[in-house]
Amino acid sequence: MKLTVIIISYKSDHLLENIITKFPKNYEILIIENSLQKKTKIEIEKKFKNTKVIIPEKNLGYATAFNLAFKKSKHKFVITLTPDVLINDSLISNIEKVIKNMKNFSLLAPEYKNKKIYQNYSPIKRLNQKKLKIKNFSIIEVKDIDWCFCILNKSKFKNKRILDENYFLYFETMDLCRKLYNEKKKMYVVSNLKFAHLGTSSSNKKFNVEIQINRNWHFSWSKFYFYRKNYNYFFALKKIIPNIIQSIKGILISVLLLRFTHIKLHLSSLKGIISSIFFMKSYFRPNIN
Repeated sequence: MKLTVIIISYKSDHLLENIITKFPKNYEILIIENSLQKKTKIEIEKKFKNTKVIIPEKNLGYATAFNLAFKKSKHKFVITLTPDVLINDSLISNIEKVIKNMKNFSLLAPEYKNKKIYQNYSPIKRLNQKKLKIKNFSIIEVKDIDWCFCILNKSKFKNKRILDENYFLYFETMDLCRKLYNEKKKMYVVSNLKFAHLGTSSSNKKFNVEIQINRNWHFSWSKFYFYRKNYNYFFALKKIIPNIIQSIKGILISVLLLRFTHIKLHLSSLKGIISSIFFMKSYFRPNIN
């Protein structure tokens, strides 16, 4: 079976080789390198013949980068994952077995290893939740799936630009899942197939501060945009007010304690909120060479 693997990378050189080796050599692997490092393309493509590293003209963010790779993908089924996931040798072969026996889905995912730490999906209310048994796999219908590891059935998507490109980072996949759920498209999690996710570790640790500033800005911007888009402006304001209060308190406490990095982080969150409230585009980019 042939599948396409999509990885959106930003300063993820330390992780790429390990994740690529987890997939069969007949898979097509597409990496969008948002840090624009040409060295990554040279090294990875030389070592892995089934892998293509695309260097865009600028940092595209997640949504636009994914849409680009999705459009270029050759195969009917696409696996997308972050570079910092941990998967065992049997996971991919078992994913193939599930796909072969269950083709009426839009999104499909294994389950995060420790649900007490993190749950990579939102369940449907128990009365409406469908549970399937395919061979030895336990499958449950869900209404939202996190894309740290997700399989897409391309035949269910007529438009290849499936993510809203107004998002740069965060909430873009939640936005799509909400649309799919409202359209009664099927999303499933295989509860006895497991993977682990390091979390916020996709980029090299030496860039941690700038990466966190970037994440704070975009999480705040995207949260307000998501609720404004899917509900209304005033509902979005209600949802973002706790973040405004938290950011202002964080700035004041950090000033008193002379925690200059924390000041930058909280200020970044506040700036992201203000930009979104005033209908500004998601313009912020990490200051990393």
